[in-house]
Amino acid sequence: MKIISLLLATLVLAGALNAQVPSAQFKVRESGLFGLKGERYAKLELSSLSHTLPLTDTSVNAGQYYYFQFSPTGDWALDGDFVQDEMPKLALQQNNQNFQIGWKSNLKTDSSGSSITVGFPKDLKLHLPFAVLFVLNGDSSKAEMKIPQEYWPGYSALISALKETEKASGTKRFRDAIAMYEHLMQTDTLHMFPQFGEFKDRRTQSFDGYINETSSAFQAAVRGTTSTLKERISQIDLLKPQFQFAVDSLPNVSLKVTAEETSVKVLLDRTKDAIIKLKGTRDSLQRALDDQNVRWISEGAPTGKNGPQFEKIIEILAYAFSSLDFGDTISHAPNFTLPTDLQSALTKFNLQESYDTFLRQASERYQKRQPLLPPNFLTNLRRDSAAFTLPYHSMLTAIQNYYNGAYPAALEAVRQVLKTCYDPELSRRFDQMRVFINLRMHASQPEAMVLIDEAAAAEKAGDKDLASDRYTAAMRIAPEFAYPAYLCGRLFVRNGDPIRARSFFERAYAIDSLYISAYREAWSLCQSSGNYKAMIEVLTRALSKGNDFWETNLNLGIAYLGDGDLPKAIKQFERALDLSPSNYQTNVQLGLAHQAAKNFLKAREYYNKAIFIDPHRLEAVEALQKLDEAQKTSH
Repeated sequence: MKIISLLLATLVLAGALNAQVPSAQFKVRESGLFGLKGERYAKLELSSLSHTLPLTDTSVNAGQYYYFQFSPTGDWALDGDFVQDEMPKLALQQNNQNFQIGWKSNLKTDSSGSSITVGFPKDLKLHLPFAVLFVLNGDSSKAEMKIPQEYWPGYSALISALKETEKASGTKRFRDAIAMYEHLMQTDTLHMFPQFGEFKDRRTQSFDGYINETSSAFQAAVRGTTSTLKERISQIDLLKPQFQFAVDSLPNVSLKVTAEETSVKVLLDRTKDAIIKLKGTRDSLQRALDDQNVRWISEGAPTGKNGPQFEKIIEILAYAFSSLDFGDTISHAPNFTLPTDLQSALTKFNLQESYDTFLRQASERYQKRQPLLPPNFLTNLRRDSAAFTLPYHSMLTAIQNYYNGAYPAALEAVRQVLKTCYDPELSRRFDQMRVFINLRMHASQPEAMVLIDEAAAAEKAGDKDLASDRYTAAMRIAPEFAYPAYLCGRLFVRNGDPIRARSFFERAYAIDSLYISAYREAWSLCQSSGNYKAMIEVLTRALSKGNDFWETNLNLGIAYLGDGDLPKAIKQFERALDLSPSNYQTNVQLGLAHQAAKNFLKAREYYNKAIFIDPHRLEAVEALQKLDEAQKTSH
C-alpha cells in the first residue's frame, strides 16, 4: 500500500536525519572575578553501556540504566576532583521531576580526551523531551534534549512489523495485515510513536482491500462459465464466512473501533449487501443443482444410459421411505435409514448426491406439511412400473397417501404391495403401516398405545414379565386391537417360548384377518417344529380371509411340498408366480416340486428361469447340479 510505504520512508528518513548522536551542551563553571579561571562547558551524549556505534534502540535500551557520555568541550579535561565534587551537580529534569545519576563509570582518558559514562534511572521517558541541569552557584545551567524515535524502546520492532505489514498488503494477504495492525494497536509500548495514530486507519484500509478481493472472488464464482454448478456453490460457500469475518471483526470495542464511524459504516454496509447477494445467488444455484440432481428421478428413465441407475435409485428410495416410523407423524424431521448394501450401492452407482437431494427436499416438504414426494413423480413411476420386479410404485404411493392423511387410498396401495411383494422386510414394514392406518381410521384406544409403549420400555430394561403384563393389559382394554397381541407373540418368540407365541399370533390374525405378519410368524413357528399340517392350516385360513398374496401362496406351497402333496404345492407355487412373475425363489421352489414329481424337464426349465433372473445366487445352480446327478442315477 502506498501510504504504508510512505510511512516507512518517513521513518527511514528520520533515522538518516538523526544519524548524529543526540547530545546537549551546557555550562559547568562560571567566570571568576575579573574573568579569572573562565567559563567551562561540557557535553552530554546519548550512549550505551558498551559505547558501540552506531547506536540503536536495542543498544540504548539495554542494561539497567539509560547511559550518557559526559565529556568536556574546549581545552579543559576531567579529573578525579571534578568527578567527585562536581558530577553530583548533574541531573536530568522531565515533567518537573529530577533524575539523579544512578551509576557512573571510571574516568576514561584517551587520545580523544577525557570522559565518563553516567547512567540515569529508566523512569526517564526517552520519547519525551527533558532538560540537562547542572547546578552553578545556586543557579542552574540548563540545556534541552530530545531523543529521536529511532532510539525509543520498540522502534526496531515497529519497523520490522511495518515491513511485514507492507509485504502482506502487497501480496494481498489482507487478513494477515489486519491481524498485524491489530497487534500493533494492542501493544502499549508503541503508543509513544507518532505513527501509532495511523494504525487504525491502516487497519480499516486493509479491511477495504480484503472486502474488495472477496467481492472479486464472488463475481468470478458467479460468472464461472467453465465451472459446474456444484463447484460454483462450493466456491461461494467458502466466501460467505470471509464476508462474515469482515462484518463481525471490523467493529472492535477493544480497539475502540465502532460501527458508527463513517469509514467503518461504509464498509459494513457494502459487506452486508454482498452477503445478501451471495445468499440469493447461492440459493439460485442450489435450486438449479437440486433440479439437475432429481429431475431425472422424477421424470423416469428405465431405459437408456441411466436405466440401471434409475432402477437402483427407486429401489433405494422405497427402502428409505419405508424405514420411517409410521407411528410418528408429528416429528419435525423424518429419519430415513438404509441397509448397508444399499448404502454402498449409492457410491457404487454414483447416486449419493441425487439421493441426498431427494431426501432433503422431501424433509423440507414434510416440515411444511406438504406431500413428501415431488409432483408428477408417482405418475411417471406408474408408467415405468414394468421396469421393476417389486411394486415400488405402490409402496411409495402408500407412503405419500399415509402422510397426506388419505388413509383409504393408502390402504389400497398397501394391499397392492402385500399382494406381489416378495421382500419380507418390505412386507413387514407395509403391514405395520396398515396396522397404524387402522389405528388412525378407527380411533383405537389411546390407553392401549400407552401400555404398548410401557411394555416396550420394560422389555428394553430387561423386565420381560412386566412387558408381557403391559401387552396383555392393552389387549384387555382394546380387545379389537390386534397389535398388542402380535407384539406379545414377538416377545415370547424372543424369550424362546413358541407355544405361547403362536397363541398370541393366532389371536392377532383372528382379530385382524389381514394381518400378514401374524400369519408369517405363526407359519414360521410351525415350520421350525416341522408341523406341515399346522402350516397348511394357518395359510389356508389366511387365503380364505382374502390374503391372496405372493407370500401366502409361496409359503403354503412350501407347506404342501413338505407334507408330500406335490399337486397342491405346484398349484400354490404357480399362483405365487402369477402374482410375482420375476421372483427367483418361486422358480426355484417350482423346480424342486417338479423334480420331486420326477418331471425333470419342468424342473430344469424353472431352475434355468431362476438363473436368468439372478445369475449371482447359488440356490438354482446347486439345485440344477443335484438334478443332473439325480437324472444320472435314475437310468
